[in-house]
Amino acid sequence: MDPNEDVDDGLDHSSPNQPPPIRPAVCIPSATLLRMRLTFCSATAVVFASEKKIDRLDRRLGEVLGLIQELKIDRQLRGTSQAAFAGSQPSTTSSPMPSSSIAIKPKTSTILGVAGGSSLAAHSAFANDFMHHIANSDSLQSSGSEMSDTLGTLSNVVASLREQMVVNEMTYPHARPIQRPSLVGSELPPIQKAVELIRIAKNQNLVGTGLIYQFIAIRDFSDICLQVYFSDVFSETDFIIVNAGLHSLFEDYSHRVSGDERLIFLENARLCRSNLETSLNNLPFHMPTTSDTVTALLFGAWHAIELSKPYLAWSLSAKAAELCQTLGYHRWPSTDRGEDAKFANFLFWTNYFVDKSLSLRLGRASMIPDWDITTRRPNATDPHTEPVWAYFALWTETARCQGNIYELLYSPEAIVQPQHVRQSRTEILANSMQILEQATQDTHKRWIQVAMDNSGKDLMDFFATSDEILRLSLLTLIHRANLQPAGSLTTFSPACIEAAKATLLRHQDCLAIIQRSKEDFLPLYVHWTLLFAPFVPFIVVFCRIIETKDKTDLACLGTFVASIQPAADASEAAAKLHRLFQVLHNVASRYVALKSLDSEQPGVNQEMDMFLNFLCMPPPGEAVGGDQHGQGFTHDLSGNINTSMAGSSVGHVDAQSEGIVLNPIMRMGHGVQLEEWLYNNQALMESFQTFSNDFPAEE
Repeated sequence: MDPNEDVDDGLDHSSPNQPPPIRPAVCIPSATLLRMRLTFCSATAVVFASEKKIDRLDRRLGEVLGLIQELKIDRQLRGTSQAAFAGSQPSTTSSPMPSSSIAIKPKTSTILGVAGGSSLAAHSAFANDFMHHIANSDSLQSSGSEMSDTLGTLSNVVASLREQMVVNEMTYPHARPIQRPSLVGSELPPIQKAVELIRIAKNQNLVGTGLIYQFIAIRDFSDICLQVYFSDVFSETDFIIVNAGLHSLFEDYSHRVSGDERLIFLENARLCRSNLETSLNNLPFHMPTTSDTVTALLFGAWHAIELSKPYLAWSLSAKAAELCQTLGYHRWPSTDRGEDAKFANFLFWTNYFVDKSLSLRLGRASMIPDWDITTRRPNATDPHTEPVWAYFALWTETARCQGNIYELLYSPEAIVQPQHVRQSRTEILANSMQILEQATQDTHKRWIQVAMDNSGKDLMDFFATSDEILRLSLLTLIHRANLQPAGSLTTFSPACIEAAKATLLRHQDCLAIIQRSKEDFLPLYVHWTLLFAPFVPFIVVFCRIIETKDKTDLACLGTFVASIQPAADASEAAAKLHRLFQVLHNVASRYVALKSLDSEQPGVNQEMDMFLNFLCMPPPGEAVGGDQHGQGFTHDLSGNINTSMAGSSVGHVDAQSEGIVLNPIMRMGHGVQLEEWLYNNQALMESFQTFSNDFPAEE
């Protein structure tokens, strides 16, 4: 074979004026193709150099065959994942555009895996560098070409070990490709309406909580839309990204119009939502390791949070975290300022935001530990050009605090720590919240007016106030973990009670903003503030009322319950939250009323004390602390609540032998049984039916 002969790349180059055919399922990555050419030419050149090196020729030809085999597997993998879309075009209500006018870049899932410092590849690289350092010394300079050839072989082996193709790892050798579910015929909103909303959003005249508003500032969303609307071949991830983005835009803009026009926008939003959820529901377990896949998964996780489905959001976020780590986004060099680096940084820290927030909400260990991150965290003081990125940095920092609250205060490891350790951690986290508050105020001074000019005063006031409520709620949760001294007659520390009351007062300010605004922010507020993290201020004030019978605090709870009632229809989770707080308020009202009566009612008081015990609360006035450390409530495997003495020490109970599951947070003692109630509120809600209809009194 002539060594100068070009390798056939499978593309037709006969007509340079025509665009290459669209074949993403079989396209060969240019970097891999270049490696094939260089390796093949180097191998054939050796033949003409010396017959003594035929063994090297065989080895390098073997490398070529290996690359060809990798390409074959890559074709099969991507062909399977995109077969559902090949040759299909979704129907739209807009006029079609010739598909030849849309330039589509073929995508590849042939990504190099990023191995950590403990891997064999990392240690082999050290050995290679060490040997090269020795070889460069004076004693080996005259060893000739034999040593150079040997070192070259070592370098090639180490490089091949480090540059392990993910596509090889993510395939099964005996698997048979099957047809993926097809989305052929999926209807899309009119392209004219979509383009109009994209233009409005890019001008920052339309904002919301959707991920699209950050994405649109760093990626050309219009190009992806055109690809999905008019091309014959588009990826599953692009379909998800487009429908997730358009769903947010149509939903948010529907609040700005009225009448029939509003109904049209809502109908288009529902159409995109149906497409989005259908495609997410049919995602495969093994997906291409690309930035587009990460983007689609994060859009899906964001949508699940807006639906208040945290477990679904966690599943999508966890998969995105796996891909981010495979792509090395958590190790991206801070010196790289290219567009790809910026987008990778945006994807990773968005994933971080979702992961840390859900970690606290669900009580699970984060999938992205802070100690494994080397890329620089966004900072509000960075030289931003748009307010969205300054506030994005604040949201990231808030998420970091959420992850730390779970890890340092509420994880199984944290719960068993001695008092002085918990006290120290509480102080550190409370201080971090103060630093975050100061950073927020500094950011407002720099960017809030710009954001108001672009998006409106009511919207930015709502965002600023709801974010402050979230921070106060987190501060309450931090102080909640701080134990009261043994023998104390109060369950919560003064700092915890103060933070809880401040949260409920700020809630009223947020309601005033919602009421004066023409847009319905209440469902948004419930999902992204009250449900986004455990909202314990209500619980803290409730317990305080039981202890003090304070009617002012009781009225505050009543106002809160009434204020969130209109949002109960927004989702099942919102309805449960409202019902939960409503029952607690009714219990507190009944209890205060009974205790205020100066008459003997032993039967009623006994019934109320029994109900409070059922709520896992100690009788009012009973000392909390060391004496109660061994006292708690347990639940069996089905989630039923059993009131019992857990023994002299909860930590010494053999839960497995007793056939029960102890909530580990009870080990903190001194009235932390409240959390046991919170974790099992569904079982308790069902048990409310065992009481008479007028107990607790419904208002």
